Amino acid sequence: MHFIHMFPGIRMTAPSPLSALTTRTTRLFTLLLERDLKKTGLRIGQLPVLQVLQDGKALNQKALADFADIEQPGMTTLLARMERDGLIQREPDPTDRRSTLVTLTPDGQQKSRNIVPIMEHLTNTALKGFTPLERDILVTLLERINSNLKSQL
Repeated sequence: MHFIHMFPGIRMTAPSPLSALTTRTTRLFTLLLERDLKKTGLRIGQLPVLQVLQDGKALNQKALADFADIEQPGMTTLLARMERDGLIQREPDPTDRRSTLVTLTPDGQQKSRNIVPIMEHLTNTALKGFTPLERDILVTLLERINSNLKSQL
């Protein structure tokens, strides 16, 4: 028995095709990305930290949380796991005794080099058959959607 038949007085409307498609596309992309990252020992939640700390950058936890657009407690948990897994190291900030700077370990640097090829492969798979112009248009439209949604935060 379908959900609607169980509650005959409730009227259900379908989400807009755009909403349904973006939700489904995001879910599929995330599932495939998680699968491919797992093969290298990485998790999707680690991507912002790995990306921003590439090339020897050192940032404090607040800057990392701001960059990743997550709350401080979530970043604390993420960094603890990454430190446990040997991807990052923390050192006292010489300019602020209350803060620590986070950097990638050599293993973290090595694993971070896997991110771009994995994402490029997945992007190419998703956009198979698209012309360069179609890809450019899609990026432009998605940037506008992101901007519109971010303005609501």
